[in-house]
Amino acid sequence: MINSSVKIVIPDGNKKYLFDKNEIKFIKSDRYYVNIFCLNRKVLIRITMKRLEQLLPSDFLRINKSIIVNSSFIVRIEETKSSCCIVISDEIEQQVTEKYKPIFDDYFSLI
Repeated sequence: MINSSVKIVIPDGNKKYLFDKNEIKFIKSDRYYVNIFCLNRKVLIRITMKRLEQLLPSDFLRINKSIIVNSSFIVRIEETKSSCCIVISDEIEQQVTEKYKPIFDDYFSLI
């Protein structure tokens, strides 16, 4: 039986990392590197967030300068008049900044 999960290929120099779309919870930048937080591992890769955004499917949302989340792992959205915060599985909270809020809102208005 063939596994039908979507593979994401992320280059890192002369290597390529392959991830199942549903294993990546979120991605956090760290200067010229990103930490990819998966269900069972964390991987450090040298790539810019801008380049990474181009490689990811549309259900990965950039919510601030440093974070991209897999929308499948968002379990709660907390909004107040002046801020928006999401909670990812494992109760990890991340702030949605004003710059990325319109794209975030558009995505959730479609589902």
